[in-house]
Amino acid sequence: MQGKRYKKLHVDAQGSAVIAVRQAKAQGRTSVAKQLSHISKTPQARWFGDWNSVATVKSDVAAYIRAANKAKARPTMVLYAIPGRDCGQYSAGGFDAKTYKKWINKVAAGIKGAKPLIVLEPDSLALDCGGKTRNSLLKYATKKLTKAGAWVYLDGGHSNWRTPKAMATRLKAAGISHARGFATNVSNFNSTSAEKRYAKKVSAALRQQKVTTAHRHYIVDTSRNGKGPKSGEWCNPSGRGLGKKPKLYTGSGALDGLLWIKRPGESDGTCNGGPSAGQWWESYALTLVKNRAK
Repeated sequence: MQGKRYKKLHVDAQGSAVIAVRQAKAQGRTSVAKQLSHISKTPQARWFGDWNSVATVKSDVAAYIRAANKAKARPTMVLYAIPGRDCGQYSAGGFDAKTYKKWINKVAAGIKGAKPLIVLEPDSLALDCGGKTRNSLLKYATKKLTKAGAWVYLDGGHSNWRTPKAMATRLKAAGISHARGFATNVSNFNSTSAEKRYAKKVSAALRQQKVTTAHRHYIVDTSRNGKGPKSGEWCNPSGRGLGKKPKLYTGSGALDGLLWIKRPGESDGTCNGGPSAGQWWESYALTLVKNRAK
């Protein structure tokens, strides 16, 4: 059963929104709980990072995989522990190179035989830091995770960032020929239509660089793009809304899925009144629900 590719996506019972709904109910705030359930009941990715130590990450990952298998659903994961993560910005952190390889080995051991979707290191390629060392680590991780059974998607930036040609060059250098493809719009707000157009152009540029069709699939993060972007703001822009619900595509096209990769309601960082990156922010979550795509 572990290796089955389920057609539905896993709803994580340990997500921030799930906890927030439980607490709101316990406090008698039934209206808030009802609103937040639009988030808590929707499949989202589980993020694994340097808060999951080398000693524990294998068991952490394996437990998540088991829960997804029990629900007969496809798990989605984000790995976020690359050295120099976020180039020292709001989500700064990550392991050193030696530890990162050990960590990836443990993650691979935790998923072995399963078929999760893995978004590997958001922002790692669209940002400018890390150089050849970063590419080497991404290649290492992609090979290990793919061999273990995962569909791996490298960081593809988004439609308002790098040009498709530049992004394709970065993807190839980071080993996309060992991956399933790339992810776009992670933790961002661009419209799904804009991201699809961008992804097709990136794919075409990859084709020009002799990357085969098998490695040019893509996924789009729709978690918070219900109202589109706001003047290029990426860090907790106001007035945004939840995007369309996640969906896997099982046909022969390049688009594998529209997914909620960023967990709605978790802050982008200490900007626009938000708490630290990754922390739950109820008022922002409620605004996302209010402005959600119908």
